[in-house]
Amino acid sequence: MNVFFGAICFSLNIVLFSVFLSSPKLRKRHRNRILMILGLADTFNTLAILFMGKNRVELYTEIIKTHHIPTRTAWQCAIEPWLILRGIGDIWPPVVQMVIGIQRALAVFAPIWFHKNGRNRSSFLFGSTLVLLLPTLLIGFVIAYINRNVKVLYYCGRKAAFGYDYATFIYIINIFGYLFSFLINCITMVKASSTVNRLVRRQIINVRYSLVISFISFILVSIPNAISILSVHYEEAVSFISKPSTYFTCINSGINIFVYLSLNAEFRHQFKYLFCNKKRVVTYGEVEKASKGSKTRNHIELVVHSVHSMA
Repeated sequence: MNVFFGAICFSLNIVLFSVFLSSPKLRKRHRNRILMILGLADTFNTLAILFMGKNRVELYTEIIKTHHIPTRTAWQCAIEPWLILRGIGDIWPPVVQMVIGIQRALAVFAPIWFHKNGRNRSSFLFGSTLVLLLPTLLIGFVIAYINRNVKVLYYCGRKAAFGYDYATFIYIINIFGYLFSFLINCITMVKASSTVNRLVRRQIINVRYSLVISFISFILVSIPNAISILSVHYEEAVSFISKPSTYFTCINSGINIFVYLSLNAEFRHQFKYLFCNKKRVVTYGEVEKASKGSKTRNHIELVVHSVHSMA
């Protein structure tokens, strides 16, 4: 099932990038570049789940054939490609959402300062999140190397490779990262909706994307992880929650394309242009031109009519 869910959600992210990158107008906007960075972070997670499923199938197949359970060490687990990808996929998306939430809040609560200093906000987002991601990953690998000779469960995992404390830390990042993002987006949306400042109200559409995405992440990732931590003394409950939580995390990493299709008319028109009958689909740019042309014609007709009336 991990292979299936991972492949489907990875494919959805490929479609998402195809839509953004196929339109010069879409890919040049900082707003969309920020969404692509989030999509890149989510793609690592979908790949991790895909390769984790593949690894488990190969492992269990080997055990069935040989009737032998292999012995693994913490370091052998830590350098598994799927576990490296899983580390990136666990940490990067919530960190990206937190920084996006902070940027949206600054745009609403300090609009003048933000518009003077936030021109390269997509570059700042990418750089700042990597600065947080890389040291966090490094700490995990240092722990695994220190315990490199410790025997662990053969199927590996975060707890086996990096220890219980580090795995709990990753859970906490997922829980509070998405929770923080959701709360700050709620506050920002209330502020943006209640102001008459045009500069601030222009941010409503940006905050709306972030609010919906952070809410979905909070429901699909934060809540199951919180329940899993609170239920550590009940093995049956942990098993019941941990199995579907992987699927929920994967779905969370592939569902954003549907958010953009629902809320972003320009993205929706480009999607139709790429994947539907191009002869029948009018692009978003053509709609804008037609709308402007219609307004111009109506204005000219009104002026001509007024001149004739005066004559």
